Amino acid sequence: MTMIGETSADSFRIRSARGDEVEAMQMIDIASSSMFRGLGLIDFGPDDRQITPIPENIIRQAFADQLVWVASDERDRAIGFALCTARDTELYLDQVSVLPEHGQQGLGGRLLDRVFDAAYEGGYKSISLSTFRDVPWNGPFYKKKGFREVPHGKLKPWQLQLHESQKLTMDVTKRCFMQRAVRRGWWTTKTRLKG
Repeated sequence: MTMIGETSADSFRIRSARGDEVEAMQMIDIASSSMFRGLGLIDFGPDDRQITPIPENIIRQAFADQLVWVASDERDRAIGFALCTARDTELYLDQVSVLPEHGQQGLGGRLLDRVFDAAYEGGYKSISLSTFRDVPWNGPFYKKKGFREVPHGKLKPWQLQLHESQKLTMDVTKRCFMQRAVRRGWWTTKTRLKG
C-alpha cells in the first residue's frame, strides 16, 4: 500500500525508449553515478565531478537493436532506463539506472523484468552483466534476481576486454560478472514475486 506523498513502481510505466531521449538517459546515468561518491569504487576525476555518461553511439545502437527501455513518470518523462547489447546468444545488460530521487521504489526491478521479457522473446540463452560485487543495489540485488557470479577463468574474450577497459575508471577488484540462464517461465514465479 502506498502512503500519501509516496509513489510506487506501479505509478510509472516501462516502455521502449525514444530517439529524443538520449540526453535524458545520459543525465540519468550521471545522476545515478553520484550514489557511488565516497565509496572509492569509481574515479570521478581530480575535481570529483568528472563522470562520463554512456556514449551516444552506444545508446543509438541499442535503439537500432530495440534493446533500450525507460521508466517514465506520469508526465511521460524518463526517470530510469535499462540498456542492453546483443552478444551472440547472450544479452548483455550494459546499464540499469534510475534517478536517485526515484530510487527504492522498485523501478530497477521493473526495468529488469522488461529485460527478462526481451531476452526470452529474442531467443537469448542467457543474460550477463558486470557489477560491483558488494554494493547493495548492485551484486546483492542481482543475486536476488537469480544471477550468479561467473568465475574470472570462465569469462569470454569480450568480457575480459570489457574488464580491462573498466580498469581505467573503476576498482575492478570489487567487480564481477554475473549471469543467468533464460528459459520459459524462468522469472514469473521466483524472481518477480521476490523483487
